[in-house]
Amino acid sequence: MNNMLTFDEVKNFLEVEQQVIEKFIRDEVLHAYKIGGVYIRFRKEEVLSLKYDVLLKKKKSQAAGSPGQQLLNFWRFNNFYIISVLIILGLAYWFLHTTAVS
Repeated sequence: MNNMLTFDEVKNFLEVEQQVIEKFIRDEVLHAYKIGGVYIRFRKEEVLSLKYDVLLKKKKSQAAGSPGQQLLNFWRFNNFYIISVLIILGLAYWFLHTTAVS
């Protein structure tokens, strides 16, 4: 029985609400086993595998964020390059106009 987990153990291990686990069961993402007709148990290997999938999805969704957050992250990482290109373009424009006028 060491390789079987109770409903509460799975809930705590996956760090999700009861409704999420029930949805996993309905969608056949997680298989539940009844022992004695009442108690639901889950295979530890399946729960471990699902935990990695759930964590991976959480990390991806947190990393992606909203479009505004993505834009802010892009600016924070690339602001030096963007400002440098704008200065170079401004200087090139200024240089071309001053030499063309003269």
